[in-house]
Amino acid sequence: MYVNIISSTNRKIPRKRIARMIEMIEEDEEPPDSTLNIILTRDRQLSRLNEQYRRRSGPTDVLSFVLDRTPGRDSVLGEIYISTDTAAKNADKYGVTFTAEILRLCCHGFLHLLGYDHVKKRDREIMFDKEETYLRRMRQC
Repeated sequence: MYVNIISSTNRKIPRKRIARMIEMIEEDEEPPDSTLNIILTRDRQLSRLNEQYRRRSGPTDVLSFVLDRTPGRDSVLGEIYISTDTAAKNADKYGVTFTAEILRLCCHGFLHLLGYDHVKKRDREIMFDKEETYLRRMRQC
């Protein structure tokens, strides 16, 4: 999988750690061979996307959009949009580093693209267990 990380913020983005996180998940989950776009942006853009696609006002931390599940060199599995503004607020709120929060959001977004969800209680347990497993493994790297 090719990971394309795009940032329109002035914050330092942990690109190598993001790529390693995606690679680790990819080894276990075996997604189709394709491209993954991770877009790190500001609250303003996430607010617009949240309103347009989820009909919710205000910013959110992460949104994922599946584009193409067909394997292939020119295929784009999906895009993960992350608000670095909200990520920084969450990091302060939960007492973690900005990098740790960005990694959590990348993991969360990628799991959504792979078909995991957290609407139902059992699905939420499965998804968050996987998320915590990957984050724990990243902390050991």
